[in-house]
Amino acid sequence: MRKSNALLLACAATAALTGCVATQKVPVSTDPVGAAVYLDGKPVCQATPCSVEMPKDTDHLLTIVKDGYRQRDVPVRRVFDAMGVLRQSARDGVRAAKFGGGLSGGISSAANSVDEQEKDGRAYVLKPDMVSLRLLSVTEPEPQEKPAENEKNSDPAVDLGMQLYRMLDGGQGDQNGQTGQ
Repeated sequence: MRKSNALLLACAATAALTGCVATQKVPVSTDPVGAAVYLDGKPVCQATPCSVEMPKDTDHLLTIVKDGYRQRDVPVRRVFDAMGVLRQSARDGVRAAKFGGGLSGGISSAANSVDEQEKDGRAYVLKPDMVSLRLLSVTEPEPQEKPAENEKNSDPAVDLGMQLYRMLDGGQGDQNGQTGQ
């Protein structure tokens, strides 16, 4: 077991020294097919459908281009994966404690794991994790965005607070805070 622990440590040290960055494959499809895909301005795919491998340590911009169609730009953002980081840190801490580090070694290893995951991008997932677009012909008019009829332009936290207030009020007040009769 000591050999496997040493091997694991050697692999981790090699990865840390070489500066490896975690990646994620994001499938890209278009209607019509055959569009070129650029990642941060560099060509990565000659024709859709394809998958684009992206480093997870930064945000990106996918640009989709096809002759006769409007260019589409899709921002791909990194999102902190708290549950994934917690799971991996717990595994690393338990493994360190189990193989001779004791409780303090396990806790230290778990804390170091969080730092390492953030540095190499494993702490993040890229969103959207799949891109599927309908390309518009250059002859088609640009679609106008129309607001939803019942769309609220309010803060979700305020809405939640108002719901809680109404629950605690026992339904006695209306939305304007006036009491019913």
